[in-house]
Amino acid sequence: MRRTYTPSALALLLSTPLLAQPTLNQSNNTPANGAEYSINNNSSWSWAGPTGADVDFGFYDLISTGQRTYFVHDASVTSSSASVPSANRITTDGGQDTLFWNFAADGMYQVGAKTALELLSNYTDPILELKYPCTFGTTWSDITVASFNTPVGLAERTGTITGTADAYGELGLAGVVYPNVLRVKVRRNLNDVAAVASYRRITTNHYFFEEGTAWPVLKLTLDSVSINNGGFSVTRTAQWIGGAGGVGITDLNVDQVNFTPYPNPTTGQVDLGMGTEELRAVELYTSAGALVNAQVRTINGTTNRAVDLSGLPAGLYALKVTSLDGRTGTRRIVVE
Repeated sequence: MRRTYTPSALALLLSTPLLAQPTLNQSNNTPANGAEYSINNNSSWSWAGPTGADVDFGFYDLISTGQRTYFVHDASVTSSSASVPSANRITTDGGQDTLFWNFAADGMYQVGAKTALELLSNYTDPILELKYPCTFGTTWSDITVASFNTPVGLAERTGTITGTADAYGELGLAGVVYPNVLRVKVRRNLNDVAAVASYRRITTNHYFFEEGTAWPVLKLTLDSVSINNGGFSVTRTAQWIGGAGGVGITDLNVDQVNFTPYPNPTTGQVDLGMGTEELRAVELYTSAGALVNAQVRTINGTTNRAVDLSGLPAGLYALKVTSLDGRTGTRRIVVE
């Protein structure tokens, strides 16, 4: 479990030997249906840290410049999954980007996407993003030859994916320490050729995984894109759970009401997905913070625990519940 420390406690921990290197596999690295991750963002980083065993990763200068929430669902919750039959999980930021994954015994495969660039695509050749089991020293390579849909017609993709788990150790963010993480470097070198344009995209991701936390606790991305053999446009992004700028998924349920609204995304009726917690209020807010609906009521274990969101404009909302003793819980929900 992630811990938060004072500066004096951090100094003590830095002198403490680490546990054995983490191992990622299908069992401990498949995100649960209904999970949501509050992620901090920043575009300023220059070094991904050292390689090797029992190292210290210090990213204390990462300060959030924005936040996003990612949602994980069984692929079956969306009608699009019929077009990507091998998917068993989808991830989405609540916007137009949805990625389709297959978490299998031998690895995590991207099997499709639904984005502005790729539309709804079922990859004819999946991309091996992470090999299982994965521990320090694990390497892999994958050749992909695939077809997918774009706004200008069918595109053909060729490329290579290489990966290596090249380090493990203690990861420090501002105010937060993950005592035992595995860093995995994944490089995609892809060429996409459509009727009117060609794209070459080289993406290097450094994932920092804590064993048992399916989402990477830190992800550093270097993305280079060339259109029609022109010069490369380079961007950097950092995404992480916890630390300066916000709290992560582990913090969401501390001293709060724990609930998981389902289905999410939804077009209407939503079950609050909770036990016998008694509530005095249920509130719905837009992503801009405007109150859309408030219900003042007492709900016991025998009352219908559902909220009707039909008729609302499509978008991202915050669903907030308040218990009888004043504790609260908030979950983001997507209305389609």
